[in-house]
Amino acid sequence: MRILCYIPMLEGQTGEVQQWLAGVRKSYGVIPVMLPAVAWNDDLTPWPAGPIFKKGKSFAGEAEAYLSRLAAEIIPGLEKELEIVPEERWFVGVSLAGLFGVWSAARMRLFTRVAAISGSFWYPAFTDWLPRQTVTAKQVYLSLGDKEPQSKNPHLKQIGIQTEAVRSILQAKGIPTTFEWTEGSHFAPIIPRLNKALAALADSFRCNGHICQSTTYTT
Repeated sequence: MRILCYIPMLEGQTGEVQQWLAGVRKSYGVIPVMLPAVAWNDDLTPWPAGPIFKKGKSFAGEAEAYLSRLAAEIIPGLEKELEIVPEERWFVGVSLAGLFGVWSAARMRLFTRVAAISGSFWYPAFTDWLPRQTVTAKQVYLSLGDKEPQSKNPHLKQIGIQTEAVRSILQAKGIPTTFEWTEGSHFAPIIPRLNKALAALADSFRCNGHICQSTTYTT
């Protein structure tokens, strides 16, 4: 399979994730590609929004510009360097990157399959915006840690409801979508969550886009 799986650099998780990346091709038959570091609150957010914590940063909403750079410059450059014309491109994003992955599937046909781990679907107006869009992904996988709705933050405590809303919206559009609760908090522990996401995408590819019985992969 000539499949490239794009993963934005994870803040504070680079060492652990780099070790995991070394075994991804053998385990799932895909080639992982780490995207260069981004301005998390700016490049991955679809429109401007205020901070959700008292001393937090605002969100610049520059995802449109970042997606354009990905499509026109970053991804073509990486694929030229790898000397690969992919059969499919996958995107696995965590937190705001998960939000970006689903949002990008409604903006252009760049990624065939998308996984959002602890996706930031609390983002203001996102679940109002999504139903009006055409989504091009063949499959979407969503996951949350079971402790995430216990947050005291009024935005974050609704994440289970908002993620379920995203699942329902995508399924209503005919997009095969799974939503899985896993043990843990916001994208932690990260490696088991990444493994579940990759396994789900690989299973769907193997079954021609349909959600089917899971295969056991080496990890």
